[in-house]
Amino acid sequence: MDFSYNQKQLQFQQKAREFIEKEMAPKIEEYDRRSIFAKEAFLKFGEQGFLGVIVPQEFGGLALGTMEYCLLSEELGRLSAGYHHNGIFQTQKMIINHGTREQKNRFLPGLASGKLHAATAISEPAAGSSFAKIKTFARKTKDNYILNGVKSHINDAAEADILNLLARTERGLTIFLLEKGTPGFKIKRKLDPIGLRASPIYKFELKESPIPKENLLGQEGEGLSMFVNTFNFSRLGNASVFLGMAKAAMEEALNFAEAREIGNQNVIDFQGIRWIVAELYTQLEAAELLRNKGATLDETEGDSSSSASMAKLFCGEVAVETIMAAIRITGSHGCYRDKPFERWLRDAKALEIAGGTPEIMKNIVADQILKKERRG
Repeated sequence: MDFSYNQKQLQFQQKAREFIEKEMAPKIEEYDRRSIFAKEAFLKFGEQGFLGVIVPQEFGGLALGTMEYCLLSEELGRLSAGYHHNGIFQTQKMIINHGTREQKNRFLPGLASGKLHAATAISEPAAGSSFAKIKTFARKTKDNYILNGVKSHINDAAEADILNLLARTERGLTIFLLEKGTPGFKIKRKLDPIGLRASPIYKFELKESPIPKENLLGQEGEGLSMFVNTFNFSRLGNASVFLGMAKAAMEEALNFAEAREIGNQNVIDFQGIRWIVAELYTQLEAAELLRNKGATLDETEGDSSSSASMAKLFCGEVAVETIMAAIRITGSHGCYRDKPFERWLRDAKALEIAGGTPEIMKNIVADQILKKERRG
């Protein structure tokens, strides 16, 4: 299994990095502090084709693979996990895999260009990773489904044009595409998280909200399996964001250590610092290879559940450890809010929870391992 990058992938990554540094980096401190969605940067990002990385060409996308999506996610992570907006890529993936031709024609071109924004709405006040406790209910009528319920911890809920929403029907958990302006949709509260602040988080309610039958994604009762399959893809994106922030933190710390003198030598020349650097880069390379294995399996075999969960778990642990070490290397200079370390650390801790906690990732990995062992 080849985990190396080809020339086109590296060129794509470099193009993304240059755009992000030029167009998105200058205002990140403001967006993070105020917890606001960077709409203008998002539109420019779409105009450059980045939002269509996995969308088929016939719908205006680049038709690239999971690896390119991961490299793009990594570059966004170098700046801020809040800029990742994983809900849009997850929604694209679900429409590509399960949407009707009409749904693909209606939604994918806008999602690829940035003219439409999307978010994922699963969590509820009493239901996070426990899908069995989801209470939002869709009542079927002649022409519509009528939704009632409350969703919480939803990134970009107020900014999204489409909410990729999980609700319960008489046949089980089902996915609907809830469009902006739907009657009965109301933002109840904007939350104030420690991280992912450039992707604002909300609590909202649905009261007798009608969704046309043509906005049913897949079939009734298939929502759980559809989400689980797509989660593998999005968790590889999360793992990549972790890698991006960890690499950026180390680069920032090394630049400081190479320039900073203590006594008659630079900080980087102290043996203790060099050992820290060696250990962290070993972990970073291992984390990247694990991410790449997951991306390769996602593209070639379609089943990356174990590797994707391992990648999110391990890359998250490595990111937190690396950022903390970077702060130690820079000393007091790394402890101020005008330095990016505290943003990376806040984002890393929030992202560890988003999309499945470390404990949930461990459960998934253990289940997969034990299934293989029992099969012999």
